[in-house]
Amino acid sequence: LSNLKAQLNPHFIFNALNSIRALVDEDPKKSKMAITQLSSILRNSLRSDSNKLVPFEREMTTVYDYLSLESIRYEERLKTIYSIAPESNRFQIPPLMIQTLVENGIKHGIAMLKEGGTIAISTDVHKDMLKIEIRNSGQYKNGIKLDVGYGLLNTKKRLNLIYGPDAHFMISNEDGNTVLTTIEIPEDIYLKEEV
Repeated sequence: LSNLKAQLNPHFIFNALNSIRALVDEDPKKSKMAITQLSSILRNSLRSDSNKLVPFEREMTTVYDYLSLESIRYEERLKTIYSIAPESNRFQIPPLMIQTLVENGIKHGIAMLKEGGTIAISTDVHKDMLKIEIRNSGQYKNGIKLDVGYGLLNTKKRLNLIYGPDAHFMISNEDGNTVLTTIEIPEDIYLKEEV
């Protein structure tokens, strides 16, 4: 499992630093905030190496910081929408899982579109299952290997190792302009963790 954990894309760090550098003279206050966000992302990435699971809320803090930094780079080409059920915070999830999928949606969807697009993250809790839906502008081309070494295959393997058959992962084209990634994970995973 530790070998499969996603790492932050070095290209993201490089692009984030370049975006912050461009902001320093233009908007010093915003550049300071961006440095704090990048620092938070790196700290959570390093911390994830020793954690099999992290609180959902901590993962979403990384996602908010990540998308905030990407919005500096993409400006009006990147729109974000959040609809997070408060009960989601009682769940533990694999670290950097949502961030990796969001990054995948930007890299293979929004970045390819001249006009840009939208990342929408929503959650719902039904009984003891957390359902996470990530929508991004673009089209999913089934069979093409994305993010060699990590990405979608990594997410599937991590979910299977931690939750076994109790977790579900699906990615498909919701319509002609939107890719939908759905993850369902159970709340009670203690038995699987001890195996």
